[in-house]
Amino acid sequence: MRRANIFIAIIVITLAISLSLSTPVFAQSVTNPKYSDSNQTAYDLLQQEANQTGGISKATLAPLSIHTDLPTYNQGDTIVMTGHVRDAQNATAVTLRVFNELKNLIAVAQLSPSSDGSFTKTFLATGPLWKDAGNYTIIAQYGLYTNDTATFHYNGGSGTTIITQAINSTYPLQSGSQIYNIPYIIKGGTVSSMSILASQYTLEIALNTNADGSITVTLPRNMIDAKIPPPPNPDANLTGVKVNTASLEDSTFIVTVNGKQITPTETKNQFVRILSIPFHNGDSKIDIIGTVIVPEFGPIAALVLAIAIISIIAVSAKTGLRFMPKY
Repeated sequence: MRRANIFIAIIVITLAISLSLSTPVFAQSVTNPKYSDSNQTAYDLLQQEANQTGGISKATLAPLSIHTDLPTYNQGDTIVMTGHVRDAQNATAVTLRVFNELKNLIAVAQLSPSSDGSFTKTFLATGPLWKDAGNYTIIAQYGLYTNDTATFHYNGGSGTTIITQAINSTYPLQSGSQIYNIPYIIKGGTVSSMSILASQYTLEIALNTNADGSITVTLPRNMIDAKIPPPPNPDANLTGVKVNTASLEDSTFIVTVNGKQITPTETKNQFVRILSIPFHNGDSKIDIIGTVIVPEFGPIAALVLAIAIISIIAVSAKTGLRFMPKY
């Protein structure tokens, strides 16, 4: 009888440890079992989520939005524009037009939004049309009746062609056995590394900078998100009720550059949040702090459980230990 009780106690403790390591809760490391592929891009995740409820209600999104990564640009700078179309239609392109303060058309482009409706476009502020200083306006048009605008200040130029290099790439960010290929655009430096600090709910980006610049990074919500905490529920711990973080209202990320808090520009939809973060020459670290993050060691919980069960079965086979006492 005593052996049977010990056996049952071991099973209960093992299961409790496993669940405590793997159960998703608010403001703790969470996993999403829908994502089992070990090498996915952020846009692969969007494809998988296309017909499922995402991090926010679609009805809360503007029909069309457009933002720039910085408020001010110099001659030769790369202007990074990010935006979102709420109701994307096949074969319908987004038209972008840039006007200077005198209402002269400076640049124009068309692009197709991705499957989730988000889009990114870069313009070079250089050449004979980019002379006049002043406030410039971007008009984004989608279809006949949907438009949005954004403004930025241009400090003026000589009209010659000067280019400040921007890097458009992805970073293979590993968390446990999962790899997220995170899209980013950076100017004024390079990305040394990205890492998940699960215990701090933080994505850390290490930089090598050679000038003032910015980084625009696309963050899948299933990897990191920021949510407003739910109302207190004293019974949750007793009943084991899980918090559905996707249903919670969005909060803002806390973003620091070399320890100094800044306010990024953000474009978001149900599946990703795109942050444009400015930095200065000499800055080396960006921390993006949320409330929900993928665990760094999520698969260990299942491994611990599997090893424990196999060990108990092996001991039971050798000693004749039974689930129930033999009468």
